[in-house]
Amino acid sequence: MLGIPNIRLKFFTCLGLFALLTGQVRAQNPAGSKIVTLIRADSLAGTVVKGVQLKKLIGNVALQQGNVLLYSDLVLQDENKNTLQAFGNVRIIQGDSVTLTGDTALYYGNSRLAKMTGRTVVLNDGTIMLTTRRLDYNMNTHVAVYSGGGTIIDKQSILTSRDGTYNTETKLFTYRNDVRIVDPERVITADSLRYSALSKDAFFIAPTKIASKSDTVFANGGSYNVASQISNIQGRSTVRTDKIDLTADTLNYDKPTQIGIARGNVVFIARTDSTVLTGNVGRYFGTQGITRVWGDAVLRNIRQNDTLYLSADTLLSREIYVGQDTIRRLFAYRNVLIFKRDFQAKCDSLAYYVNDSTLFFYKKPILWSTGNQSEGDSVQLKMKNGKLNTVILRGHAFVVSRDSLLNFNQMKGRRITTYLNPDSKLERVFVEGNGESIYYALDEKNKLVGLNRSESSKMTLHFREGEVKRIAYVGKPEQSLIPPPKITEDNRILDGFNWRENLRPNREKVLRNRPPLIPFKTPTKAITPVPVKTKQAPKKPPVKKRLPVKPVTKKPADVQPAVVKPLALNEFKVNRIKPFTMAGRRSGNP
Repeated sequence: MLGIPNIRLKFFTCLGLFALLTGQVRAQNPAGSKIVTLIRADSLAGTVVKGVQLKKLIGNVALQQGNVLLYSDLVLQDENKNTLQAFGNVRIIQGDSVTLTGDTALYYGNSRLAKMTGRTVVLNDGTIMLTTRRLDYNMNTHVAVYSGGGTIIDKQSILTSRDGTYNTETKLFTYRNDVRIVDPERVITADSLRYSALSKDAFFIAPTKIASKSDTVFANGGSYNVASQISNIQGRSTVRTDKIDLTADTLNYDKPTQIGIARGNVVFIARTDSTVLTGNVGRYFGTQGITRVWGDAVLRNIRQNDTLYLSADTLLSREIYVGQDTIRRLFAYRNVLIFKRDFQAKCDSLAYYVNDSTLFFYKKPILWSTGNQSEGDSVQLKMKNGKLNTVILRGHAFVVSRDSLLNFNQMKGRRITTYLNPDSKLERVFVEGNGESIYYALDEKNKLVGLNRSESSKMTLHFREGEVKRIAYVGKPEQSLIPPPKITEDNRILDGFNWRENLRPNREKVLRNRPPLIPFKTPTKAITPVPVKTKQAPKKPPVKKRLPVKPVTKKPADVQPAVVKPLALNEFKVNRIKPFTMAGRRSGNP
């Protein structure tokens, strides 16, 4: 009888333990509670590890803390420090959205931080699946941190990096070190990157490369939407295709439509024909082959160890595809200036057929070459082997050639065709329609013989070393030779003569107020834009005007334009946008 109470006591003690192990006795555990409650385990035992008393839970272990559930094969629980060490088939579930799986885990109940390790650690929140070997996840902040390499898979892309963080609430990633995003259309590589799994926006916080079959984007800052393939890029960046480079301080690029808007020191390079367009603002319409640049716009065309410089208010380049060939045509609007070593020009508007090396000048065009000046209602210029070859003047055509004694030989007519030699000097001039000419006849000692005036419906003037040597007429001309004493201001010029040397552009005039050409260079470190204050140049004292000095008539050396070192092409090293229309192209507005 004395043993019955002891038997009953042991029975009820075992029953209490069983109820505890099976979760029948469980305290209330709200979502923010720090109490870790045992739901179940196959067995329970006490153990001491490094002098610390631990509870050892073995087999089908399940614990709960608020809305967090932990499952494992084996758990060591330190109730004093409120920590758990889980081993084998570890699974942590937060709410009904986030699940972590791995081989081992260390869980801090007070801070609700889980440190998961294993051959394969997986975080799945229903939006993405993150796979790594080491992961820290904070249940309070909903932020997961991984290191040693991670792979994220969403519906469209596979993202990898060596280190990173992910917020399961905002769905924002921050990748660091060896970042790579791969989908069927493109590959994005960077040192650091932020990515939204909801909006599919990649935010550039370090130099980034976006490569696809048709183009590549090099960016230093901004964003790129993986779904819409639209780039909004800040910082010096470039869009590159197999034919062109488009570089600017800011870029907006829509890949499906191949439309790009560039702002701030824009550089457009066409590698097929060594053409460079620069300006303040630019638009690129890839499917139409059109590039438009305005605001201090300059064109550089590199040919035969020489560079053609062209400036205007607005420049437009158009590519026309004929089979495997590409034909480029360039158009310049308002205040056009051209400088090349062998010729210079000024007009209101211009068309340049790059492949044919032919230029068309409109509205008060003037062309200069060595000691010659040509003008007409319109001018057509042809180049051969990179040199000025033929000039065709139509309507009120007028050609002036200055000889060695600084006299002005003059020719005028309805149409004039001038042919130049390889040194860009007059070789032959063909005048059609009401032709008139004045030339100064010189003897073998280069002394003035007289002034020859002639009129004819058609005439051809032959030159040698810049001087008239022979004139051929069609029909009977009216001509006269005026001796030197009888040459006056009235008979020495033709009606309409105007020597405009002061308007002749040089390289400095063409590039005046144009920003320096800044190529894109991929930096090795992230760039933080810093505003730079530029010092204003001190004002120079006014220069006293001098009275004009009458030139001395003597034989000077031929004046040649300044030799300018040609540029090499390799020295020039992005919301949906509406397609380009030709309407309003001359307005200078975007």
